[in-house]
Amino acid sequence: MGKRVIGIDIGGTKILGGIVEEDGTLLKVKQVGTQAEKGKDAILANLFRLIDDLIAEGRVDGIGVGSAGRIDHKRGVVVYATDNLPGWTGLPLKGIIEDKYQVAVAVDNDVNAAVLGEMWLGAGRNYRDILMMTIGTGVGGAVVADGKLIRGSSCSAGEIGHMILYPEGKQCNCGRKGCLEQYISGTALYKQYNELSKNLKVNNAWQVFELYKQRDEIAAKVIGDFVRLLSISIMSIKNILDPEVFIIGGGVVESKDLWWDDLKTSLGSDINIMSAELGDKATMFGAVQLVL
Repeated sequence: MGKRVIGIDIGGTKILGGIVEEDGTLLKVKQVGTQAEKGKDAILANLFRLIDDLIAEGRVDGIGVGSAGRIDHKRGVVVYATDNLPGWTGLPLKGIIEDKYQVAVAVDNDVNAAVLGEMWLGAGRNYRDILMMTIGTGVGGAVVADGKLIRGSSCSAGEIGHMILYPEGKQCNCGRKGCLEQYISGTALYKQYNELSKNLKVNNAWQVFELYKQRDEIAAKVIGDFVRLLSISIMSIKNILDPEVFIIGGGVVESKDLWWDDLKTSLGSDINIMSAELGDKATMFGAVQLVL
């Protein structure tokens, strides 16, 4: 009988989890709100509620977790997390879950887990050198070289969202200025629109994309700048890491019909880009692979 593993994705707004068999069959999936604004104890309570619901479905041989933040995967400790997960920094997440459920537990960064998921069941199946980029509220990244996930000496490899794009540029929540995610994330898109617009204000990136469909000139400039800066970033990473493929995921990719062709044209034929195939379940599947 094959192993059955719970895979979990802990994000700032939701926790997604599922029971997955070792052949990749998804048996059950559930989701709860993170309620991060209530602090660490509330996040853990929601995580435990999700795990309890999944365990009630039957035998489980392990639990894998992909979490936002910088994770020491060997110890299963959150080295650093932003205020999106308050109280998360320093949390011995692996030990807490192991003590409560008495099964094998593995923990890693959410984008590291996501690229493992894509390599297992998604866009990365046929590649051994990959740069995965997720573009959502912020910008995350993960690096795979010769089939192995590269985590770095302080567990921060792949933090491409905090490459400096504009020295002394916009303030970033990491404490530095000019970071990439301040210019090409979903958050950056709608903030840039509001900076340029004298009248209409928007609350999220989806509204910018809808305005772009309506031929709004400011939205067209914002998305044009997004494509230009994303292509510059990809070209720079290509020169350093030379991956076979760039896999781009995250919420902003759901709008790719509006800008993907322009990005490919800007990059030229020498750079291979693909969109992630597993959607919001990539981290969940990759967390299962951490255990397997």
